[in-house]
Amino acid sequence: MEASNSAGERPSPQVADDFGTGFDAHYLAAKKSIDDRALNRYVWTALCHALPQTTGAEPANIVEIGAGIGTMLARAVDWGLLNGPATYLATDCDAGHLRLARQYLAAWADERGSTLHWPEKQCGRLCTAQAEIALVFEAVRAEEIARRTESRGTFHLVIAHAVLDLIDLPAVLPGLLSQLTDNGLAYFTCNFDGATLFLPEYSGGEEQEILRRYHASMEARLTGASRTGRRLLSMLQGPGLELLAAGSSDWVIHPRNLTYSGDEVVFLHLLIAGVEQELSGKSGPPPPGLAAWARTRHRQVETGALTFLARNLDFLTRRRPSPP
Repeated sequence: MEASNSAGERPSPQVADDFGTGFDAHYLAAKKSIDDRALNRYVWTALCHALPQTTGAEPANIVEIGAGIGTMLARAVDWGLLNGPATYLATDCDAGHLRLARQYLAAWADERGSTLHWPEKQCGRLCTAQAEIALVFEAVRAEEIARRTESRGTFHLVIAHAVLDLIDLPAVLPGLLSQLTDNGLAYFTCNFDGATLFLPEYSGGEEQEILRRYHASMEARLTGASRTGRRLLSMLQGPGLELLAAGSSDWVIHPRNLTYSGDEVVFLHLLIAGVEQELSGKSGPPPPGLAAWARTRHRQVETGALTFLARNLDFLTRRRPSPP
């Protein structure tokens, strides 16, 4: 359903987007439909073909890093990736997000006539017409998952969606990939790759400096974060790995008849607020014209005049069997 061209009351600006240091639950929920159209279908189709070959007759054993409120799990069922028995370990460093995931997935399952039971607080069982999935929620950081020895070589698939720019890839990625079985798969999606664009062009030239400083803030937090996509493109072709598929998954939002969907309105306002918050004096004075820029971009959302693009990349890689 389309929203009116007036956003009404704006969402709370307490947010950092996928380029920042944290996630707002409203942002994560709004981003679901935007991710749905952004995800590269060539890479997704390659995953759907490769996973049954990897699992054989076994139930699929899956771990997701940074599962948030559960949108990727819902997508994996809705889009037909999980159509048999599976176990799904959903991890996130924010226990609050996992609590919200229970609510989100309960409502999602109810809408589809599926059943979702929670025999234990962090363990559930999801039954759909096609799949039966044992769920485990765990509040844990990716670094800890990567260090675990007891689960090495046990997962058929590791998923990380729009989160790897928050992780020290050289230090953590080898450990994450070591959790995979021989021929196990890594599906890494919406990895930011250094380009952010707002249209129409902003008069005065301040925006170029604002976005330069914004990307620099990612680098200050973690070296290479603003170039996560291209770094992964090289790293996922390293020794013992086979890159099966790669493709773009750009976020592109533009008005239609001076309107956006409700999710797009929320997403855009939170994104602009996140840029402003990130640059508002955390490490020195804010760039010139930041507040005026944010007001202008918010107003353009409200009048259906803003177009936004962020460059992302999706990957599917396979862990080659270890030599005998």
